[in-house]
Amino acid sequence: MQGNSNVGAFTTVGPEGTDKSPQEIRAYWSPARKKAAFPAHRYGTAADMSDLPDAGNAAPATEPKQADLSQMPFITGGKLFFTLDGVDYVASGNIFMRNNLLLTAAHCVQDDVTGHLAENFVFERCFTGEESTEDFTFKTVALKEFWHEEKDNRWDYAIAVLNESSTVETPLRYTKDSPLGKNITAMGYPLNYFDGAQMMYTSGPVTQRLDNWTLIGGKLGEGASGGAWVLDDGVTAVGLNSFSTKTAKGGVYMGSPKLDDDFEKLYNYVLTLI
Repeated sequence: MQGNSNVGAFTTVGPEGTDKSPQEIRAYWSPARKKAAFPAHRYGTAADMSDLPDAGNAAPATEPKQADLSQMPFITGGKLFFTLDGVDYVASGNIFMRNNLLLTAAHCVQDDVTGHLAENFVFERCFTGEESTEDFTFKTVALKEFWHEEKDNRWDYAIAVLNESSTVETPLRYTKDSPLGKNITAMGYPLNYFDGAQMMYTSGPVTQRLDNWTLIGGKLGEGASGGAWVLDDGVTAVGLNSFSTKTAKGGVYMGSPKLDDDFEKLYNYVLTLI
């Protein structure tokens, strides 16, 4: 997907400008190419590197565990494969709000420095190393223009319209209510566990740093980008894996953009693209 069009405050990556059919995109992703794909990741900015003021009072996230893909919210998740500037990458995402929508990170769609857009999108739900429950190509995917313009983690989200509908009975929903202090489960396919072949999750209370939600001690590494943060009800998303960083004293934490009014504007815009 090479073409893009700016509509209001949104950037849309659409099928125009590509000469590949969904079948050709699926064929592009051979098992060897999937295995060789680089895990997508984003590190915190210089401003994120200082110690969190509330780090000493927050309980750390649990050690990551392998997810049960037959249970919510994990059944909505999967691996996202894409190509950016000729390089193949792998990240994470979740079926979201409708059976043909996917929530992921903006940095899995557009390079925030160059503005170049990704292509060859394939999402494999419940990926288990060699196979998945079902796979999808993208009809279109939208994100905020501010992601490239301001290069700020708070805009690091994107919503894709899939070419087909998932069989997931309960897609994730979202809330704009603050999750501060509430327990969440973050999920994805980090390279630092099972070489990224299995979905992993970690849980802990949400804290805040600058304009982002944070999870102290979160250890989901490269490749988990785009995986959802879900409340204990197992269905309500409050964020996603955007970046990770270390504090000045060596502590680690993961960060997420807020699913706020600006996010809702993006979601409502995407509904016009279905």
